[in-house]
Amino acid sequence: MKNHYRKNKTAIRFALTAWLLLMLLVWLLPVAFCGYLNDDADTSFWYFLSESGGVYGTTILALILCSVAAFQQNSAWHKIRAFVAGFGFLLITLGGIAALNEYVIKPITQVPRPSHLYLLTEANQLPQFYGQSITERQIYLQNYIQLNPEKYAYISPLVLAHWVQECGYSFPSGHSQNAFLLGTMLAIWLGLQLPRRKQVWLILPLGWAMLVCMSRVALGVHSELDVSLGAGFGLLMAYLLSLTGIMHRVFKITQPEN
Repeated sequence: MKNHYRKNKTAIRFALTAWLLLMLLVWLLPVAFCGYLNDDADTSFWYFLSESGGVYGTTILALILCSVAAFQQNSAWHKIRAFVAGFGFLLITLGGIAALNEYVIKPITQVPRPSHLYLLTEANQLPQFYGQSITERQIYLQNYIQLNPEKYAYISPLVLAHWVQECGYSFPSGHSQNAFLLGTMLAIWLGLQLPRRKQVWLILPLGWAMLVCMSRVALGVHSELDVSLGAGFGLLMAYLLSLTGIMHRVFKITQPEN
């Protein structure tokens, strides 16, 4: 374990710093619901950041990572094999953790989303709302908004549609888990690829992960606790995958020139 930390200490320190900074920002600054209004210039910024940490965004990032890793192989056959192995690993890891969170952990914790608390202001609506399936909840919210158009006219249509789509429970944040899992894995991989003088670039994947987490709070679909613990779990999973050596076997590591 000491040898592993020595080799990866820059990436690990960067990841821990990013997580601590995330908690400071979301807990101390007025981030919650700061990006959901029609006339706010930053609403689109937060929305598209959030989407970059969703299914399509993380898939694109995973494809880029696997392509870069595969490109280092010598022959065409080894490139294909490395790409398939890498993408399969990320698909199983990210998809498996997301499924565990959505279908096991969240139904156990049963924490309402801030967006649902905002829309369904009458407390007696929540038990009825969460007593339905996710599809029924989406239909319920869609109809509720359509019946009260003037009440929510000031909210961005993109955000309203997102609130309807995101009808599961809140805790912990799946976007935050996968963003910090992918961001930390990429930072660890880059840390072993890049020479010491260029390791400042490790802040890019971790900075992206931080912003994805903040976007979830800014859009009102998650609380500060949701993203803090979700991001922490993602970071821990990335570290354990690295510690076991699985990640290094899947993604070829080339020694950097100092």
